[in-house]
Amino acid sequence: MCLLKNRLKTTKYAGDERGSIIVFVLVIFTAMFLVGGTAVDLARHETLRTTLQYNLDRAVLAAASLKQTQDPEVVVNDYMDKVVSISEFSVVVTSEIRINRRAVSATATADLETWFLSMAGIDEMPITALSAASEEIPNLEIVLVLDVSGSMGSNSKLTNLKVAAKEFVTTMLTGADPDTVAISIVPFNNGVAPNNSIFESLTVNETHGYSACLDFADADFSSVSMDPTVAQNQLAYTSVYEGGWESFDSGSRTCYTDDYFEILPYSDDETTLHDKIDSFQADGWTAGHLGMKWGNALLDPAFQSIGTSLIAAGEVDAGFAGLPVAYTDSETLKVIIMMGDGANTYEYRFGSSFMGANSDLYEVVFTTDVFDYAYKKRKPTVTSTNESKCSNSRWICVYSTASVTKYYLHKSSNNTFYDTDESDWISSSEFADLPTTLTGWESTTQMAWEDAWGHMAAEWYSDKVNDWTAYNDLKTGTARNSSEADVVMQDACDASEAAGIVVYAIGFETSESTSAKLEACASTSSHYYDAEGTQISSVFAAIASSIQKLKLTQ
Repeated sequence: MCLLKNRLKTTKYAGDERGSIIVFVLVIFTAMFLVGGTAVDLARHETLRTTLQYNLDRAVLAAASLKQTQDPEVVVNDYMDKVVSISEFSVVVTSEIRINRRAVSATATADLETWFLSMAGIDEMPITALSAASEEIPNLEIVLVLDVSGSMGSNSKLTNLKVAAKEFVTTMLTGADPDTVAISIVPFNNGVAPNNSIFESLTVNETHGYSACLDFADADFSSVSMDPTVAQNQLAYTSVYEGGWESFDSGSRTCYTDDYFEILPYSDDETTLHDKIDSFQADGWTAGHLGMKWGNALLDPAFQSIGTSLIAAGEVDAGFAGLPVAYTDSETLKVIIMMGDGANTYEYRFGSSFMGANSDLYEVVFTTDVFDYAYKKRKPTVTSTNESKCSNSRWICVYSTASVTKYYLHKSSNNTFYDTDESDWISSSEFADLPTTLTGWESTTQMAWEDAWGHMAAEWYSDKVNDWTAYNDLKTGTARNSSEADVVMQDACDASEAAGIVVYAIGFETSESTSAKLEACASTSSHYYDAEGTQISSVFAAIASSIQKLKLTQ
């Protein structure tokens, strides 16, 4: 009977499901609680990870700066000590420090104590942040295209430029590995003179031996290249203004032959570069287009054979073999810094009428006896350099034969010849009789114009022959005037941009109009700087800082 009753009770409760919904609700609630809690813990994790990453990035960037003098690990830990939102974390720092590079990487780790995931058996969530940064001076090919025209001599501009340019050189070379920074200097006025080794390595239609400046056609400025295998025309060497004979007014030469006006190519020797800058003197007119043309050429790979020749001549370090490198070399940055203090003015050039053979100047060569010394008849060991001894019978004089050159300028309007030694005119018949009347006569040669201009200024020539055609041609005819020079300068600047050369431009105490032209030459408006007085040092420093690239690498 009892057994039957128990069976009846079991059967009664076996079908009762009224309490099962509570279990279901508890399961669902627990799952939702865990999901929501997980989201909270994940959000906390991401917030702290972002904080850790942000501070680690800042720490690594500071440690990687080339200006940083402290140990990278000290710098990183000092930055990370400021992080207060995470109580405990660890940082591992690795670094590579070279003369021209600082590379720093760091890993920061921490554990986040969970609030909700601990219920699922996850008590901690690891946090990891990785960061790496480097600052380095890449391989650099830099050309300083600097105005040394006469106006730079005013208002201490040249003095201030020298200080600024030398500081720039020091900044760029400090900490740089050998042969990673090649700096060239192109001083420009109305002429730019390559040094003798560069000139000899080029193919030039040489017409005289007085100077090394080249005569570029307008189309030449649209190309960065100056192919050494393609013949270049030589610029006539003369002066516009000068009253004397075989003497040039320093402010009007077509080419400046002084060493301090020559190009200095591919150097990383601080002393050599400083000495070059210190040697600058202000003279001539402004012709920025010539500076830009040569600046481009020194960076163009077509000049590699020139670099090889300069190395062979011992003028460039052998470590610079292969310079200038190809534009596609991702490890090398090519930079021009172009500084001008005024508008382009003149570039003196002769047209074809005053180039080539058959000038109006004649060269006459003859031989004459030249006194060497005298000695006593009775005692030959006693000698004298006093020629008056020759009149004394007790002395014997020794003479040697020497070749002498005289120059005669032909004036076609009256067919006379100007004797430059005697400063006097002779008739055409007298000139024709020189072979018979001039003792020791050897030859009479009608000189080419290019040789003739090496002796006489255009003003002197025009005044003597009373014909100002040559003077006007050199000064305003074939010569490039300001507007023509502006056009070809912009062509050269556009060619730089197309080739991937970075151009910084500086207007040093310039007018608004000139500043605009120089700004148009710069790679972007942010690559252009105005400068006044000693401020130019700050400008060069800013450019140096811009060139030295700091980048986050991871």
